[in-house]
Amino acid sequence: MDTKTRLLMMYRGFNTAERLIAINITIFTIMVLFNAIFRSFNGYTPLFFYEYFAIPKDLGELIIKPWTIVTYAFIHGDFWHLIFNCIGLYFTGKIFYNFFTDKQFITVYAYGIFAGAILFLIAYNLLPPYADKPAILMGASAALLAILAAGATYAPNLIVNLFGVLPVKYWVLAILLVISYIAAIGQGSNVGGHFAHIGGVIIGYIFVKQLQKGNDIGIRFERFWDRLTAYFTPKKKSPLKTVYRKQQNKRSTSSTTSQSASEKQRKVDAILDKISKSGYESLTKAEKDFLFKAGKEN
Repeated sequence: MDTKTRLLMMYRGFNTAERLIAINITIFTIMVLFNAIFRSFNGYTPLFFYEYFAIPKDLGELIIKPWTIVTYAFIHGDFWHLIFNCIGLYFTGKIFYNFFTDKQFITVYAYGIFAGAILFLIAYNLLPPYADKPAILMGASAALLAILAAGATYAPNLIVNLFGVLPVKYWVLAILLVISYIAAIGQGSNVGGHFAHIGGVIIGYIFVKQLQKGNDIGIRFERFWDRLTAYFTPKKKSPLKTVYRKQQNKRSTSSTTSQSASEKQRKVDAILDKISKSGYESLTKAEKDFLFKAGKEN
C-alpha cells in the first residue's frame, strides 16, 4: 500500500474532532517552517499569518478581512497554545460523541468560533478599558469550550478523571474553567481570549438547552454544511456507455473491462466508507487484502 493510500485511509478513519486536530497541527507546522525560513534570511519573525488570518479588533479592518472570523480558530500563537487546545479537543470530543452526532459536533464547534469572535469584538469596541488597546484574536479555545460546555450541560453528572486520578463531575470542571476565565479578565495580555472563551461556553450551553426544549438551533447550519460539502464533493460519472449493434463484438471486451473497473472502484469506496465510520480495524482480512492490492495497482 502506497503512502498516499495509507494517509487517506487514516484520515477518513478519523472523526471530525480528530480531523480538526490534524488540520491544526498541519497549519501550525506550515507556520513554523515558513517563519523559520523567513527569519533565516531576514533576521526577524514575520507577522504574515497573524495579520491576515487572526481577527483584528478594528471593525474597519475586519470588513476587508472577513475570512478571519473563521480562520482565526486555526492559528495558534505558540506550541503550548496548540498542544493544550488539541489535547482538550480530543478529550472533550470523545465525551461529546457519546451523546451527539458528528454533524452536531461540527455545528457546535462552528458556533463556538462565531460566538468567541463576537464577544471579542464587543469587548474591544464597546468596553472603555479595552477600546484603545491593540489586540487580535486567534486559537481554537472558544470552539473547544463550546464543545465542553455542550457536553457538561447535557451530562452534568458524568464523572471525569481529572489528570487521570481525580474523579470530578463534568459540570464542576466546566464551572471551574468559566470562573478562571472570568477571574482573568482585565489581567495579563490575553484579555480578548478570555472574552472569546466565555462566548464559546455560552453558545455551547444555549445549544443544548434549546435542544432539550425541542428547538434545534443548529439545523440551518447543518443544512448549509450539507450543501457546502455536496458542492465540493466530486460527482461520479455514470460508467454506462451506449453500445451499437454493429460494434457489439468490437466493444464487448472494453465494456467488460470498464464494468470491472467500475465495480472495483465501488468496492474501494465502500471499504473507505466503512473505515470512516468504524475505523481500519473493523475491516475483514479479505477487505484489507483487496484494499492493499488496489493501492498497489493505482
